[in-house]
Amino acid sequence: MSFNRALIAFMLLMAFGISSHSFVGRGIYPVAVVNFDVVTAKQVAEDSRVAYTYFQNTLRAYGNDPSTLDTAESQLEIKRATLEKLILDKIIYQELRQRVKDYFYAIANQNIDKYVADNQNVTQGAKLLYGLELPDFRNRVLLPQAYREILEGRMFLNNEQFDEWLKDSGSSAQVFILSPELQWVDGSVKVRSDSE
Repeated sequence: MSFNRALIAFMLLMAFGISSHSFVGRGIYPVAVVNFDVVTAKQVAEDSRVAYTYFQNTLRAYGNDPSTLDTAESQLEIKRATLEKLILDKIIYQELRQRVKDYFYAIANQNIDKYVADNQNVTQGAKLLYGLELPDFRNRVLLPQAYREILEGRMFLNNEQFDEWLKDSGSSAQVFILSPELQWVDGSVKVRSDSE
């Protein structure tokens, strides 16, 4: 190999290493793969933080101690539930892409716009309960819920049971979790036992 080729190969390896380090540092690496669609560590971390804030504020509202959420077990359960929701959201999204093609995004946004217009306290509620501004609340909470409702509506019109479909789809989906503490079993995320 000539010096120039070796230098180019070295520079490419360095660029790959630096960019990989940057992506990993920002959480842009897969935690789960759902039928070849990726859930990133950043998504799980951000949505876990939102769930933590929601539960913390809910506990405060009912006069309970929010510090119970700070145990290792509670943090793992929040991460587990968050990852499960993100995986199920991916399965729903993939089914919508097949059934409704491209226009389901416009339908979801119309439904959300109507919901926000009809509920004047949404912005304040999103901030107080979830710690989110309206655009983030829209993307993290309202949009996945709108997708779910659209799919449920389509299935209802076809005399299909959404809950049964979701259970079957979750069980048959190709889901790979790249976390040593969690695994996908029969359509849900489970904490790995110490014996495994």
